[in-house]
Amino acid sequence: MKYFILLFIFFTVLVQANSFGDGMRAYRKGDYNKAKVLFEMALEKEKIYTASHLLGKMYLDGNGVDVDINRAIKYFKFAHKFGNITAGCYASLSYMKKGVYDWGILEDGLARGLKNNTAFCLKVVDKWQNQ
Repeated sequence: MKYFILLFIFFTVLVQANSFGDGMRAYRKGDYNKAKVLFEMALEKEKIYTASHLLGKMYLDGNGVDVDINRAIKYFKFAHKFGNITAGCYASLSYMKKGVYDWGILEDGLARGLKNNTAFCLKVVDKWQNQ
């Protein structure tokens, strides 16, 4: 019985890695339609929250989908909620693309990035200061 449980856990982890890993391979190749489906699967079924960050980037940049800044913000904020610091900074950048420069709104995404000296977050703050 122990071996059955260990095999089940092993295959569950393997399947999770495949959805996200296959999504990353598709994303890097520019097959955004396939990447989107795999990232959605990795996020919804396997709770791989990094997929949310990448979905946000797809909606922000219009890779395989129509540009939708509100949807990008939703995905970035979700990834940020689960510890992805860079996703929080992307959420703030997305707000700026919408014309929102209010520090009270941007602070949520940027505070951890600034605290951790995250390079991308520092660039976003520089953009905010020079707007």
